[in-house]
Amino acid sequence: MLSPGRIIFFATLAVAAYMLVSAGDNFVHSVRLSNEETRLEEEVARLRREQGQLLQVRDYLRTDEYVEFMARRVLGLVKPSETLVAVDAPRPAATEDEAAPGRWWQRLFGP
Repeated sequence: MLSPGRIIFFATLAVAAYMLVSAGDNFVHSVRLSNEETRLEEEVARLRREQGQLLQVRDYLRTDEYVEFMARRVLGLVKPSETLVAVDAPRPAATEDEAAPGRWWQRLFGP
């Protein structure tokens, strides 16, 4: 038979077990949040470094030096007092395979 003392003991034991499980769950959750916070802080630091690099690139692309480089090299523009000189490089000598007529398999296996 269950006496009132035993009922109170088992009820207290059940409440204590629930509290221990709940405290353990809260501790695990707290550790996970702490780890997530550390990971996110590292990601923020990485993104700030990347932003700084991108700002430096943006600032360089806005300089007169870069604009002049692109105008000369890519667009082929010259200043009014300059003369553009275009030099054609000599063509490389044909290799033996390129000099022989026909397709490669015809040269390899015959006509």
